[in-house]
Parts: sequence; C-alpha cells; structure tokens
Amino acid sequence: MRHSVPILCLGLALGTNALAAPTHVHGEAKLEIAVEGNTLVIHLDSPLANLLGFEHAPRTPAEQQAVKAMAATLRQAGRLFVLDAAAGCTAPDVQLASPVLDGKATADGHLDLEADFRWQCRHLPALRGIETRLFAAFPRLKRIGVDFAGPAGQQAGRLTPEVTRFAW
Repeated sequence: MRHSVPILCLGLALGTNALAAPTHVHGEAKLEIAVEGNTLVIHLDSPLANLLGFEHAPRTPAEQQAVKAMAATLRQAGRLFVLDAAAGCTAPDVQLASPVLDGKATADGHLDLEADFRWQCRHLPALRGIETRLFAAFPRLKRIGVDFAGPAGQQAGRLTPEVTRFAW
C-alpha cells in the first residue's frame, strides 16, 4: 500500500523501524497517526485474524461475505474513528490493501490488512485526540499500539477495549 507523506514523516521521526513490517500477533494491531497542515492520516496494520477470524483466501460463501462485510465496515471510517467536531474534518478518504480483498491470497496463514484513512480538516489544532470504535467493530482485537507524530512532536500509546481514546 502506498504510504502518505505524513506517514512517511512519522516513520522518519520515530526511527527507521517504524515502517518495518510489524510483528504479526493475533489480537494486536498498530495505528500510526500523523497530523500535518490541515491533514489527519491514520494508518492501520492488523492481522486478518483480528478482523475476520481467519487468515486465508475465503473458501466458502460465508467467508467471502465476511471479507465484504469487513471491508464495508472499514470504509465507514467516520464510525470507527470519532474526531472532535470543532476540527471540522471532512469525510475521510479510505484505502484498503490485503490479498483477500483483491483475490490474490494464495498463501494460508499470517495475512494482514493495511488501511489508510485521510481527513482534511478546517481547524486541525482543535483536534486533540481520537476515539476508536475498532474494538466494538472487531471483537477479536484486544490491543492497538499507537505511534503519533504532529507539530508538537511524537508520542506513543496503547489502546484497549477499556481505553479507546488516544489524546495528544
């Protein structure tokens, strides 16, 4: 998947390993959040097991439907990420990448999904954090590691089903 400029800047700011392939751990995902100018970008990287319950090419009609439902849920980023209304952010642009989405999954096991969400905001300084509803949408997800880069610097954190807001 093509990373946006803010995400590449995030990788440079946090070190050369920030964009290296993350460890594939079921129940865990990674969010990279970048704020630059009037743009908010969130990059999600997750094992498919967290989102689908399986990590292979869909073999049955039920699995094919699960892939479609997962993609539809992720495309509703406005429901998955709650932003401060005062920031005046537009509906996000969403890009998804995974072998199961394009029918190219040939290997079984350890398949991931990457998603990029991009908002344009009229008053981005009013955005002081995000709340995620990923845990409600994908109950197999137990922890999300967060890396953030913005005008005031970088920080990291962890989200759980009990702690769903990341503030900066």
